[in-house]
Amino acid sequence: MKRKNPEATPLEDDAHKVEITPLGAGQEVGRSCIMLKYAGKSVMLDCGIHPGYSGESCLPFFDNTEMDEIDVMLVTHFHLDHCAAVPYVTGKTPFKGRIFMTHPTKAICGTLLKDFIKLSGGKDGEPLYNQSHLYGALDKSEVLDFHQTIEVNGIK
Repeated sequence: MKRKNPEATPLEDDAHKVEITPLGAGQEVGRSCIMLKYAGKSVMLDCGIHPGYSGESCLPFFDNTEMDEIDVMLVTHFHLDHCAAVPYVTGKTPFKGRIFMTHPTKAICGTLLKDFIKLSGGKDGEPLYNQSHLYGALDKSEVLDFHQTIEVNGIK
């Protein structure tokens, strides 16, 4: 076991503090959504639903999240538990950030979420969002190539 340096002092300020907050999938499979905050910037990693729940219960826990302060959302792939809440966020919250995903993710996500809308309402319930919300989310989603690096407001 390596011993900590007794001469090391903690940082005096929070300038180098990284906050990692699971909004879902912290101790479960489903509703993958993790917030990263560092140096005044916010990045959301994935934004999916929990397939075992319906309605707003399937969404990540957005309650204490300032959606309008998120700079970037990165969607890693097209499984429902990683992408199905994106149209909800773009259509029903004050989210103003940019969304990035690869071309295959965007292509399959669109097809998959059209089916999700049809199935999520069930016989009696309302779906989380409609096709207009889906198309709005896809329009806002920007495509990245594999291994491509971009910079958005100081975030690489």
